[in-house]
Amino acid sequence: MKELLEYIVKSIVNNPDQVVIDEKESVDFPGLIILSIEVGEEDKGIVIGRKGRTINAIRDLITINAIRNDKRVKVILNDDNS
Repeated sequence: MKELLEYIVKSIVNNPDQVVIDEKESVDFPGLIILSIEVGEEDKGIVIGRKGRTINAIRDLITINAIRNDKRVKVILNDDNS
């Protein structure tokens, strides 16, 4: 799933070399995989899309892939301000 997410995000951003995908297991919910996306500041708008449509579509694709592999996954976009 990490490879699929990385491929999708790198395909739509202007600076694919700045894309970093981190995969970790959730502490609170066993069996849940958290995939966090880090992109350059100028590419955040591209990944989020108008009214969040792009990031929601990416989440849908990754969720469908996870369901087919009997896994649970959550995709988040890291925000440097928090």
